[in-house]
Amino acid sequence: MIGLCCLVLLSAQIAPGSPLDPPGSGEYPQGAGGSDQASVAGTADSVSKSSPKSASRTELSAEDRAAALRFVAEHHPELARLLMQLKNSRSVEFERAVRELVQQTQAIQRLQDKNPARYETQLKAWKLDSQIRVLMARWARTADAGLEQEIRGLIAERQRMKFSQLSADRQKLEEQLKRLDEQLGTFSESEDGRVTAEWEQLSRRAKAASRPVNAAGRPGKTTPGASKSAPGKAAFDKAETGKAADAVPEGNDARPSS
Repeated sequence: MIGLCCLVLLSAQIAPGSPLDPPGSGEYPQGAGGSDQASVAGTADSVSKSSPKSASRTELSAEDRAAALRFVAEHHPELARLLMQLKNSRSVEFERAVRELVQQTQAIQRLQDKNPARYETQLKAWKLDSQIRVLMARWARTADAGLEQEIRGLIAERQRMKFSQLSADRQKLEEQLKRLDEQLGTFSESEDGRVTAEWEQLSRRAKAASRPVNAAGRPGKTTPGASKSAPGKAAFDKAETGKAADAVPEGNDARPSS
């Protein structure tokens, strides 16, 4: 999620009374401008300069950027407006925010086809996180009591959703444990019995695999025209020889006379 320091920085730059300000927050509290804004700006700049990975990262494609910004505009329009303000005033923080949003939105959108139920849950969680961070950025410079109550309500909703998700995860784990217990229960039999049962199963498969296969691909039947076994072939040849001898006429015996 976009760093809170970036949102605080951006909120401090928005003019009092702008459409992004909550009603009645036209004046900054004492100390909420000037020095605090400079401090947050210094923090954001130091983070971006001290990160060696930021320079070596590959550039985001235009398609990735556009998809992430469309996602934000659809699901959290207020954050989209803040990002446009950030783009015009703090390009370094804007690039970092967009890069982070691309990662988050792509991870959520991948769930849309693979796990629709999980997608809805993760999308709602993202929206809650985003709303809380934006409102906390406002509260940091206004300390508005109404904002605090709104944020508390969102926090409570997020915690309830987290509880539901953890409960669902626990249910899945319990089902997995039950299946594991059932598998472990099979080992309560004697080892000899288990080995014998598995041997019989393997031997049946091996015998079935070694059977001759006919033209239809079915085991157990000899393919028409296939060669006979050695004993069967000898018996067949002997029978054929006998038939040929019987067929010779009596007066035409080719044996020499004695």
